[in-house]
Amino acid sequence: MNKMENENPDKRPKLKIAFSDFIFNHHTNDKLSGFNPQRNYFTEVLNKIYTVEVSSFENADILFYSVFGNKHREFPGRKIFYTSENVLPDFEECDFAITFCHLPNEPKHYRLPQYVLYVEDINALLKSPKTQWDVLLKSKIKFANFIVSNPRSLERNRFFRMLNRRKKVDSGGRHFNNLGRLVDNKIEFIKDYKFTLAFENSSSPGYTTEKIVEAMMAGSIPIYWGNPDVAKDFNPKSFINVTDFPSFEAAINHILEIDCNDELYLSYLREPWFNQNQIPPWFNTDKLALALRQFIESPWAKCPRIYKNRGLRDHVNGTGLLRHLSSFTCKLDSLLWKIGWR
Repeated sequence: MNKMENENPDKRPKLKIAFSDFIFNHHTNDKLSGFNPQRNYFTEVLNKIYTVEVSSFENADILFYSVFGNKHREFPGRKIFYTSENVLPDFEECDFAITFCHLPNEPKHYRLPQYVLYVEDINALLKSPKTQWDVLLKSKIKFANFIVSNPRSLERNRFFRMLNRRKKVDSGGRHFNNLGRLVDNKIEFIKDYKFTLAFENSSSPGYTTEKIVEAMMAGSIPIYWGNPDVAKDFNPKSFINVTDFPSFEAAINHILEIDCNDELYLSYLREPWFNQNQIPPWFNTDKLALALRQFIESPWAKCPRIYKNRGLRDHVNGTGLLRHLSSFTCKLDSLLWKIGWR
């Protein structure tokens, strides 16, 4: 997939980079909530063509920044924006952006869906024609699971409650937990389940996180809600897209029908996760390396920055009172669940 060879270290140009406004080494079990500025996806990609030094903020040639703060506003040089959150790029404050968005006509943008950073072995998402699907189905001894820590999603909360009333869904995260323990290894936990609720916390074109690929890597059919363009990323015949149905109730009726019909379940399971079982281009680190090189080595002139005080997902949930009401409602829902008002 990635054919670019690392250039001779003695011949590679030197590049000083810095990082700001990520979540640094907070939750070490999460690739992005425990972001390591010394070694990460971007340093590894850039090391293909540069001798990379992670520098101080003041001495860096390039700054990579994200959405968890505003320190980047102090940086006078070239800036690359990266987000794994549902936040749109703003080219008035950055020179280049790496996000989930589909912006094919924007030369200052590169699409890198968040889930790419969670897939260590791409072969885990490629289906083999030699797989014994009947045997795999027999290993699915449980119905459905749900692993969520963030309560801030009205749609996700409502769907979980509705499905759980019809047939129990095992919830192993901090939110709506009904197991009495927290799941440690997601993939190992999910592999026994026929279905996995893989709802995003908000919906925006192109925004797809690790939730759907974790289910796929465990061989569990995702029940997905979120990105309206998710079929550009994954084969729509391989998972249940809730937005394909006229209502949550209709989607749940279909899920329960599949649960009772082995042939219908196998018709999903046999389908490749990717369209035509082909790895999408955003997994190709050589392409990202070349895009970054083109940006870094192109002429650049300092220009005025225009900064806006944007909150996470403002473009999805609105601003001000509406956003705060949505957040409060979700937190209250979580609290009532914990005290037994279900």
